Amino acid sequence: MGLQAASTIRASKQVSRIKRLTLEDVPKATRTLCKAFVNDNLGKLLTKHIKDPSVKAQVDVLLYECYLKQHILKGMCFGVGEDADEFETVAIWSHPNSVNDGLESFSNLMDAGYDKLWHLCGKEGQDKIFRGMMPLLHDTCDRIFATDRSLAGKGVYTLVYMGSLAKARGKGNARAIFEYMFENYIDLPGTNHVSYLESSAASNIPIYNKFGFRFYEDITLGNKDVPNAKEGEDYAVMNVMVRGPFGQNLEPDSKL
Repeated sequence: MGLQAASTIRASKQVSRIKRLTLEDVPKATRTLCKAFVNDNLGKLLTKHIKDPSVKAQVDVLLYECYLKQHILKGMCFGVGEDADEFETVAIWSHPNSVNDGLESFSNLMDAGYDKLWHLCGKEGQDKIFRGMMPLLHDTCDRIFATDRSLAGKGVYTLVYMGSLAKARGKGNARAIFEYMFENYIDLPGTNHVSYLESSAASNIPIYNKFGFRFYEDITLGNKDVPNAKEGEDYAVMNVMVRGPFGQNLEPDSKL
């Protein structure tokens, strides 16, 4: 068997493992993300103020439900390794037309359930999620793509979340998702797309490096300057990473 034929068979097997998620898949995908990010510093920061364990658990679940519904409706979500209760890996993406299609519109946010999240998370949660995290992520991305000459005029695919369970380790699920996205959406001939993400775990940087992402800058939610500040309690650091068109290593150029 030739190398090209073997590669085609391998790619076909990888694609068959990937499911594009619908609203019916939200409960399973939410369980996956809740488990995958149970020790995530950003996730802990957003809900640590909630003293009632049952309410905190509801908010933790609702956060991922909202992300999933929002992007199933106006972006793309994928699952790998489905069983009766969950997926092994779940990935949430936005695409270059997501915002124009209404990703951040009031109606889409309401359809995704953010109104329920607003009321349930309390005043401190509203400040951290709706007045803190969401504007920080939105404004950082806008600033980078508005000021960096190397990124000007390029379509953006954003990896919003990707989480895997322990049982997915060694199965190549992350690689399957990235290869699927690159081959079917991001790296199509004649396109000029870049990929963008914010990782809340520095340990993931080497993993994303393998798929062509390069560290761009750090951004911080919360206050790391208070006495005895602890990550995950007082602040969370997110590592912004960018992958150039077809994996090209773009040099940042903030001269626009």
